[in-house]
Amino acid sequence: MTQITDRQLRQVRSEAPVWAAPMAGGPSTWRLAAAVANAGGVGFLAGGMVSAQRLTEDLRAAREAAPGRTIGVNLFVPEPANTAIPAQDRSADSDARRRRAEQVRQFRSSLLTPAEQAGVTLPEMTDLDPDAMDDWDAKLDAAVAESWPLVTFTFGLPSREVFERLHAADCTLGVTVTTPEEARAALDHGADLLTVQGPESGGHRSTHHPAATPPTASLLELIAQVRDAVGTDVPLVAAGGLMTAEDVRRVLEAGAVAAQCGTAFLRADEAGTNPVHRQALDASAAGTAFPTTALTQAFSGRWARGLENAFMRTHTDAPAAYPEVNVLTGPLKKAATAAGDPEGTNLWAGVGVAQAQTGPAERILRTLTP
Repeated sequence: MTQITDRQLRQVRSEAPVWAAPMAGGPSTWRLAAAVANAGGVGFLAGGMVSAQRLTEDLRAAREAAPGRTIGVNLFVPEPANTAIPAQDRSADSDARRRRAEQVRQFRSSLLTPAEQAGVTLPEMTDLDPDAMDDWDAKLDAAVAESWPLVTFTFGLPSREVFERLHAADCTLGVTVTTPEEARAALDHGADLLTVQGPESGGHRSTHHPAATPPTASLLELIAQVRDAVGTDVPLVAAGGLMTAEDVRRVLEAGAVAAQCGTAFLRADEAGTNPVHRQALDASAAGTAFPTTALTQAFSGRWARGLENAFMRTHTDAPAAYPEVNVLTGPLKKAATAAGDPEGTNLWAGVGVAQAQTGPAERILRTLTP
Protein backbone atom coordinates (compact mmCIF):
# COMPACT_ATOMS: atom_id res chain seq x y z
CA MET A 1 0.00 0.00 0.00
CA THR A 2 1.34 3.43 -0.94
CA GLN A 3 0.80 5.92 1.87
CA ILE A 4 0.36 9.61 1.20
CA THR A 5 3.54 11.53 2.00
CA ASP A 6 3.74 14.16 4.73
CA ARG A 7 4.09 16.83 2.03
CA GLN A 8 1.00 15.64 0.17
CA LEU A 9 -1.02 15.40 3.37
CA ARG A 10 -0.09 18.95 4.34
CA GLN A 11 -1.05 20.13 0.85
CA VAL A 12 -4.48 18.51 1.01
CA ARG A 13 -5.25 19.77 4.51
CA SER A 14 -3.93 23.28 3.88
CA GLU A 15 -6.43 23.92 1.08
CA ALA A 16 -9.80 25.53 1.67
CA PRO A 17 -12.39 22.96 2.69
CA VAL A 18 -14.36 23.21 -0.57
CA TRP A 19 -13.39 21.57 -3.84
CA ALA A 20 -15.30 22.08 -7.07
CA ALA A 21 -16.37 18.66 -8.31
CA PRO A 22 -15.38 17.70 -11.86
CA MET A 23 -18.52 17.71 -14.02
CA ALA A 24 -17.99 16.15 -17.44
CA GLY A 25 -20.00 17.08 -20.49
CA GLY A 26 -19.57 20.84 -20.30
CA PRO A 27 -20.18 22.35 -16.83
CA SER A 28 -16.54 22.12 -15.67
CA THR A 29 -14.67 24.80 -17.61
CA TRP A 30 -11.17 26.07 -17.04
CA ARG A 31 -12.72 29.41 -16.06
CA LEU A 32 -14.76 27.75 -13.32
CA ALA A 33 -11.74 25.81 -12.07
CA ALA A 34 -9.61 28.97 -11.99
CA ALA A 35 -12.31 31.03 -10.30
CA VAL A 36 -12.75 28.48 -7.51
CA ALA A 37 -9.00 28.14 -7.07
CA ASN A 38 -8.45 31.90 -6.96
CA ALA A 39 -11.17 32.17 -4.33
CA GLY A 40 -9.27 29.74 -2.11
CA GLY A 41 -10.81 26.39 -3.04
CA VAL A 42 -9.55 23.58 -5.22
CA GLY A 43 -10.63 23.83 -8.85
CA PHE A 44 -11.16 20.77 -11.03
CA LEU A 45 -11.28 19.94 -14.70
CA ALA A 46 -13.35 17.01 -15.93
CA GLY A 47 -11.20 14.88 -18.21
CA GLY A 48 -13.89 12.47 -19.32
CA MET A 49 -15.11 12.65 -22.92
CA VAL A 50 -12.56 15.25 -24.01
CA SER A 51 -9.33 14.77 -25.92
CA ALA A 52 -5.97 14.80 -24.20
CA GLN A 53 -5.00 17.86 -26.22
CA ARG A 54 -8.10 19.81 -25.18
CA LEU A 55 -7.67 18.77 -21.55
CA THR A 56 -4.01 19.79 -21.54
CA GLU A 57 -4.82 23.17 -23.08
CA ASP A 58 -7.61 23.78 -20.56
CA LEU A 59 -5.34 22.90 -17.65
CA ARG A 60 -2.67 25.27 -18.91
CA ALA A 61 -5.27 28.02 -19.22
CA ALA A 62 -6.58 27.38 -15.72
CA ARG A 63 -3.11 27.32 -14.19
CA GLU A 64 -2.19 30.54 -16.00
CA ALA A 65 -5.37 32.19 -14.71
CA ALA A 66 -4.81 30.89 -11.17
CA PRO A 67 -1.02 30.84 -10.66
CA GLY A 68 0.15 28.99 -7.60
CA ARG A 69 -3.30 27.53 -6.94
CA THR A 70 -4.30 23.87 -7.03
CA ILE A 71 -6.16 22.70 -10.13
CA GLY A 72 -7.07 19.03 -10.16
CA VAL A 73 -7.91 16.80 -13.12
CA ASN A 74 -10.39 13.94 -13.03
CA LEU A 75 -10.14 11.05 -15.50
CA PHE A 76 -12.71 8.43 -16.44
CA VAL A 77 -11.20 4.94 -16.25
CA PRO A 78 -12.03 3.09 -19.50
CA GLU A 79 -13.10 -0.53 -19.19
CA PRO A 80 -9.88 -2.04 -20.62
CA ALA A 81 -7.95 -0.20 -17.88
CA ASN A 82 -10.41 -0.95 -15.07
CA THR A 83 -8.99 -3.67 -12.83
CA ALA A 84 -12.28 -3.91 -10.93
CA ILE A 85 -13.75 -5.82 -13.88
CA PRO A 86 -12.58 -9.45 -14.05
CA ALA A 87 -10.41 -10.03 -17.11
CA GLN A 88 -12.71 -12.76 -18.41
CA ASP A 89 -15.64 -10.33 -18.45
CA ARG A 90 -13.64 -7.82 -20.47
CA SER A 91 -12.90 -10.36 -23.21
CA ALA A 92 -14.69 -9.65 -26.49
CA ASP A 93 -15.81 -13.28 -26.80
CA SER A 94 -17.01 -13.66 -23.21
CA ASP A 95 -20.60 -14.50 -22.27
CA ALA A 96 -20.79 -11.20 -20.39
CA ARG A 97 -19.89 -9.21 -23.50
CA ARG A 98 -22.32 -11.16 -25.68
CA ARG A 99 -25.17 -10.52 -23.23
CA ARG A 100 -24.22 -6.87 -23.07
CA ALA A 101 -24.17 -6.49 -26.85
CA GLU A 102 -27.64 -8.02 -27.10
CA GLN A 103 -28.97 -5.69 -24.40
CA VAL A 104 -27.53 -2.70 -26.27
CA ARG A 105 -29.08 -3.96 -29.50
CA GLN A 106 -32.50 -4.20 -27.85
CA PHE A 107 -32.14 -0.75 -26.32
CA ARG A 108 -31.17 0.68 -29.69
CA SER A 109 -34.36 -0.78 -31.16
CA SER A 110 -36.41 0.99 -28.48
CA LEU A 111 -34.87 4.31 -29.55
CA LEU A 112 -35.63 4.02 -33.27
CA THR A 113 -39.04 5.65 -33.05
CA PRO A 114 -37.87 8.59 -30.87
CA ALA A 115 -34.95 9.05 -33.27
CA GLU A 116 -37.28 9.17 -36.25
CA GLN A 117 -39.51 11.69 -34.48
CA ALA A 118 -36.46 13.84 -33.68
CA GLY A 119 -35.15 13.58 -37.24
CA VAL A 120 -31.84 12.02 -36.24
CA THR A 121 -29.99 8.83 -37.15
CA LEU A 122 -28.75 6.53 -34.41
CA PRO A 123 -25.22 5.11 -34.52
CA GLU A 124 -24.97 1.58 -35.84
CA MET A 125 -24.00 -1.28 -33.54
CA THR A 126 -20.57 -1.34 -35.20
CA ASP A 127 -20.04 2.23 -33.98
CA LEU A 128 -20.54 1.25 -30.33
CA ASP A 129 -17.23 0.14 -28.84
CA PRO A 130 -17.19 -1.04 -25.20
CA ASP A 131 -13.39 -0.83 -25.29
CA ALA A 132 -13.18 2.82 -26.34
CA MET A 133 -10.24 4.32 -24.46
CA ASP A 134 -11.25 8.01 -24.21
CA ASP A 135 -7.67 9.03 -25.09
CA TRP A 136 -6.56 7.38 -21.83
CA ASP A 137 -2.93 6.73 -22.70
CA ALA A 138 -2.41 10.23 -24.07
CA LYS A 139 -3.91 11.73 -20.91
CA LEU A 140 -1.59 9.70 -18.71
CA ASP A 141 1.35 10.77 -20.89
CA ALA A 142 0.32 14.41 -20.45
CA ALA A 143 -0.04 14.01 -16.68
CA VAL A 144 3.49 12.64 -16.50
CA ALA A 145 5.02 15.13 -18.93
CA GLU A 146 3.56 18.16 -17.14
CA SER A 147 3.46 16.75 -13.58
CA TRP A 148 -0.21 17.40 -12.99
CA PRO A 149 -0.33 18.08 -9.24
CA LEU A 150 -3.66 16.39 -8.45
CA VAL A 151 -5.25 13.60 -10.50
CA THR A 152 -8.33 11.64 -9.49
CA PHE A 153 -9.97 8.63 -11.12
CA THR A 154 -13.67 7.88 -11.59
CA PHE A 155 -15.56 4.89 -13.04
CA GLY A 156 -13.08 2.30 -11.84
CA LEU A 157 -9.65 1.46 -10.52
CA PRO A 158 -6.51 1.64 -12.69
CA SER A 159 -3.62 -0.77 -12.26
CA ARG A 160 -0.87 -0.33 -9.71
CA GLU A 161 1.47 0.43 -12.59
CA VAL A 162 -0.57 3.55 -13.44
CA PHE A 163 -0.29 4.78 -9.85
CA GLU A 164 3.44 4.07 -9.76
CA ARG A 165 4.01 5.91 -13.01
CA LEU A 166 2.12 9.04 -11.96
CA HIS A 167 3.64 9.01 -8.48
CA ALA A 168 7.07 9.07 -10.13
CA ALA A 169 5.95 12.30 -11.84
CA ASP A 170 5.05 13.77 -8.41
CA CYS A 171 1.27 13.58 -8.93
CA THR A 172 -1.01 13.29 -5.91
CA LEU A 173 -3.62 10.65 -6.77
CA GLY A 174 -7.18 10.09 -5.66
CA VAL A 175 -9.94 7.60 -6.44
CA THR A 176 -13.70 8.07 -6.14
CA VAL A 177 -15.20 5.28 -4.03
CA THR A 178 -18.74 4.27 -3.09
CA THR A 179 -18.05 1.40 -0.66
CA PRO A 180 -15.48 0.47 2.00
CA GLU A 181 -14.32 -2.39 -0.23
CA GLU A 182 -13.59 0.02 -3.08
CA ALA A 183 -11.75 2.25 -0.63
CA ARG A 184 -9.45 -0.55 0.52
CA ALA A 185 -8.77 -1.61 -3.07
CA ALA A 186 -7.93 1.97 -4.07
CA LEU A 187 -5.41 2.31 -1.27
CA ASP A 188 -3.92 -1.06 -2.11
CA HIS A 189 -3.30 0.17 -5.66
CA GLY A 190 -1.67 3.37 -4.48
CA ALA A 191 -4.29 6.08 -3.92
CA ASP A 192 -3.18 8.98 -1.76
CA LEU A 193 -6.68 10.19 -0.98
CA LEU A 194 -10.24 9.02 -1.46
CA THR A 195 -13.27 10.88 -2.73
CA VAL A 196 -16.13 9.30 -0.79
CA GLN A 197 -19.24 9.64 -2.97
CA GLY A 198 -22.65 9.29 -1.39
CA PRO A 199 -25.93 8.54 -3.17
CA GLU A 200 -27.00 12.18 -2.94
CA SER A 201 -24.47 13.11 -5.64
CA GLY A 202 -25.54 14.54 -8.96
CA GLY A 203 -24.16 13.07 -12.16
CA HIS A 204 -22.54 9.67 -12.40
CA ARG A 205 -22.07 7.28 -9.53
CA SER A 206 -18.55 5.93 -9.47
CA THR A 207 -19.14 2.28 -8.64
CA HIS A 208 -15.93 0.53 -9.69
CA HIS A 209 -17.73 -2.29 -11.42
CA PRO A 210 -20.07 -0.80 -14.03
CA ALA A 211 -22.77 -3.40 -13.39
CA ALA A 212 -22.79 -2.89 -9.62
CA THR A 213 -25.92 -1.56 -7.95
CA PRO A 214 -25.15 1.85 -6.44
CA PRO A 215 -25.10 1.70 -2.63
CA THR A 216 -27.77 3.60 -0.71
CA ALA A 217 -26.00 4.39 2.57
CA SER A 218 -26.05 8.14 3.12
CA LEU A 219 -22.89 10.17 2.69
CA LEU A 220 -22.38 10.56 6.43
CA GLU A 221 -22.89 6.81 6.92
CA LEU A 222 -20.46 6.07 4.10
CA ILE A 223 -17.80 8.37 5.54
CA ALA A 224 -18.01 6.46 8.83
CA GLN A 225 -17.86 3.10 7.05
CA VAL A 226 -14.84 4.10 4.96
CA ARG A 227 -13.08 5.64 7.94
CA ASP A 228 -13.52 2.38 9.87
CA ALA A 229 -12.16 0.46 6.88
CA VAL A 230 -9.06 2.55 6.14
CA GLY A 231 -8.15 4.23 9.44
CA THR A 232 -7.71 7.87 10.36
CA ASP A 233 -4.61 8.78 8.33
CA VAL A 234 -6.15 8.62 4.86
CA PRO A 235 -7.57 11.97 3.64
CA LEU A 236 -11.24 11.65 2.71
CA VAL A 237 -12.98 14.15 0.44
CA ALA A 238 -16.76 14.00 0.85
CA ALA A 239 -19.11 14.31 -2.14
CA GLY A 240 -22.87 14.16 -2.41
CA GLY A 241 -25.61 16.74 -1.99
CA LEU A 242 -23.45 19.36 -0.26
CA MET A 243 -25.12 22.70 -0.94
CA THR A 244 -24.58 24.89 2.13
CA ALA A 245 -21.89 25.81 4.64
CA GLU A 246 -23.76 23.71 7.20
CA ASP A 247 -23.57 20.68 4.87
CA VAL A 248 -19.84 21.21 4.52
CA ARG A 249 -19.38 21.64 8.26
CA ARG A 250 -21.14 18.32 8.91
CA VAL A 251 -18.87 16.30 6.64
CA LEU A 252 -15.76 17.99 8.05
CA GLU A 253 -16.91 17.10 11.55
CA ALA A 254 -17.51 13.54 10.33
CA GLY A 255 -13.83 13.25 9.39
CA ALA A 256 -13.51 14.55 5.82
CA VAL A 257 -10.68 16.96 5.03
CA ALA A 258 -12.73 18.68 2.33
CA ALA A 259 -16.13 18.76 0.67
CA GLN A 260 -16.43 18.30 -3.08
CA CYS A 261 -19.38 20.29 -4.45
CA GLY A 262 -20.70 19.97 -7.98
CA THR A 263 -24.40 20.83 -8.19
CA ALA A 264 -23.71 23.94 -6.10
CA PHE A 265 -21.65 25.34 -9.00
CA LEU A 266 -23.90 24.31 -11.93
CA ARG A 267 -25.51 27.77 -12.08
CA ALA A 268 -22.23 29.67 -11.60
CA ASP A 269 -21.41 32.34 -14.17
CA GLU A 270 -18.21 30.51 -15.13
CA ALA A 271 -19.80 27.07 -15.52
CA GLY A 272 -20.32 25.66 -19.00
CA THR A 273 -23.81 24.37 -18.18
CA ASN A 274 -25.82 24.53 -21.41
CA PRO A 275 -28.87 26.82 -21.66
CA VAL A 276 -31.45 24.01 -21.53
CA HIS A 277 -29.85 22.56 -18.40
CA ARG A 278 -29.68 26.03 -16.83
CA GLN A 279 -33.35 26.70 -17.55
CA ALA A 280 -34.31 23.41 -15.91
CA LEU A 281 -32.15 24.25 -12.88
CA ASP A 282 -33.81 27.67 -12.69
CA ALA A 283 -37.24 26.04 -12.76
CA SER A 284 -36.25 23.55 -10.08
CA ALA A 285 -34.93 26.35 -7.85
CA ALA A 286 -38.13 28.37 -8.42
CA GLY A 287 -40.32 25.36 -7.68
CA THR A 288 -42.11 25.58 -11.02
CA ALA A 289 -40.84 22.33 -12.59
CA PHE A 290 -38.51 19.37 -12.06
CA PRO A 291 -39.19 18.94 -8.35
CA THR A 292 -37.28 15.67 -7.98
CA THR A 293 -34.08 13.95 -8.97
CA ALA A 294 -33.72 10.28 -9.81
CA LEU A 295 -31.14 7.71 -10.83
CA THR A 296 -31.02 6.52 -14.41
CA GLN A 297 -28.89 4.57 -16.85
CA ALA A 298 -30.90 5.81 -19.81
CA PHE A 299 -28.55 8.52 -21.03
CA SER A 300 -25.13 6.93 -20.65
CA GLY A 301 -25.30 3.32 -19.52
CA ARG A 302 -23.91 4.28 -16.12
CA TRP A 303 -26.06 5.08 -13.10
CA ALA A 304 -26.35 8.84 -12.70
CA ARG A 305 -28.60 11.25 -10.84
CA GLY A 306 -30.39 14.08 -12.56
CA LEU A 307 -33.59 16.10 -12.65
CA GLU A 308 -36.29 13.55 -13.43
CA ASN A 309 -37.67 14.04 -16.93
CA ALA A 310 -39.65 12.22 -19.59
CA PHE A 311 -36.69 10.43 -21.18
CA MET A 312 -35.69 8.94 -17.83
CA ARG A 313 -39.23 7.79 -17.10
CA THR A 314 -39.69 6.27 -20.55
CA HIS A 315 -36.38 4.47 -20.95
CA THR A 316 -35.98 2.44 -17.78
CA ASP A 317 -34.62 -0.54 -19.71
CA ALA A 318 -31.21 0.92 -20.53
CA PRO A 319 -28.42 -1.61 -19.91
CA ALA A 320 -25.24 -1.09 -17.89
CA ALA A 321 -23.15 -0.39 -20.98
CA TYR A 322 -20.98 2.71 -20.94
CA PRO A 323 -19.82 4.11 -23.32
CA GLU A 324 -22.10 2.38 -25.84
CA VAL A 325 -25.35 3.84 -24.47
CA ASN A 326 -23.75 7.26 -24.15
CA VAL A 327 -22.77 7.19 -27.83
CA LEU A 328 -26.12 5.72 -28.85
CA THR A 329 -28.18 8.45 -27.17
CA GLY A 330 -25.83 11.22 -28.29
CA PRO A 331 -27.89 12.35 -31.33
CA LEU A 332 -31.10 12.37 -29.28
CA LYS A 333 -29.55 14.45 -26.50
CA LYS A 334 -28.05 16.86 -29.00
CA ALA A 335 -31.36 17.25 -30.81
CA ALA A 336 -33.27 17.87 -27.59
CA THR A 337 -30.74 20.48 -26.49
CA ALA A 338 -30.90 22.23 -29.86
CA ALA A 339 -34.70 22.24 -29.68
CA GLY A 340 -34.68 23.64 -26.13
CA ASP A 341 -36.40 20.50 -24.82
CA PRO A 342 -35.39 19.66 -21.23
CA GLU A 343 -37.47 16.47 -21.30
CA GLY A 344 -35.16 14.75 -23.79
CA THR A 345 -31.65 15.30 -22.49
CA ASN A 346 -29.68 14.66 -19.31
CA LEU A 347 -30.02 17.27 -16.57
CA TRP A 348 -27.49 16.06 -14.03
CA ALA A 349 -28.06 17.37 -10.52
CA GLY A 350 -27.83 16.22 -6.93
CA VAL A 351 -30.57 16.02 -4.32
CA GLY A 352 -30.02 19.58 -3.08
CA VAL A 353 -30.46 21.11 -6.54
CA ALA A 354 -33.18 23.56 -5.46
CA GLN A 355 -30.56 25.32 -3.32
CA ALA A 356 -28.13 25.91 -6.18
CA GLN A 357 -27.34 29.59 -6.54
CA THR A 358 -26.51 31.84 -9.46
CA GLY A 359 -23.65 34.32 -9.65
CA PRO A 360 -19.85 34.27 -9.66
CA ALA A 361 -18.16 31.11 -8.44
CA GLU A 362 -16.28 33.15 -5.84
CA ARG A 363 -19.54 34.21 -4.20
CA ILE A 364 -20.94 30.69 -4.31
CA LEU A 365 -17.77 29.37 -2.71
CA ARG A 366 -18.18 31.82 0.17
CA THR A 367 -21.70 30.49 0.85
CA LEU A 368 -20.27 26.97 1.05
CA THR A 369 -17.36 27.75 3.36
CA PRO A 370 -18.07 27.23 7.09
